[in-house]
Amino acid sequence: MTLSIDDILSPDAFQAQRAKLEREVIDAKRIRRISLGDHMTLLFENHLTMKWQVQEMARVEGIHSREGIAHELETYNALLPTASRLSATLLIEYPEPSERDSMLYKLNGLDQHLFLELAGTSRAHATFDATQWNEERISSVQFIDFPLDDEQRTALADLNSSAELVVDHPNYQARTSLSGPTRGALVEDMCGPR
Repeated sequence: MTLSIDDILSPDAFQAQRAKLEREVIDAKRIRRISLGDHMTLLFENHLTMKWQVQEMARVEGIHSREGIAHELETYNALLPTASRLSATLLIEYPEPSERDSMLYKLNGLDQHLFLELAGTSRAHATFDATQWNEERISSVQFIDFPLDDEQRTALADLNSSAELVVDHPNYQARTSLSGPTRGALVEDMCGPR
């Protein structure tokens, strides 16, 4: 289920509720933010985080027309999870600019080396947004999906089995277990908003 114009608050209503909504989004992001080693973070997205993003973009950019909001919705609806895929924003974080620039070249090919490892199933490889891709260098912000088949979705929901986020790039390796609360949130996100 996608977000529609009717889901977006008017600028005045958003401003009046912004502090409360921001706390809700921070709480939602906390459980969906996964550190993958020292220099990568994945933030799994859902309807709440994307609704916030559209409303913040409209606020910051002064977008008030239905057409402008519709354009933002088209962009961010593509980042929503579905019943068959998780969606995340990947942040590649090196605080020192020259090291970051160097690593963005060295991490080329990362799209072949990031996956979810769910016990008893094949790896769920990340799919990167082709519009952000460059043959020589990657961007420090990537929008990715993890398509999941029925067996993988069942394994994600089974808290008695392991679920890990893995990167095995020659220039960067990390492995992080997904907690039960995070997995529960991701399974709920695939079911859509309540």
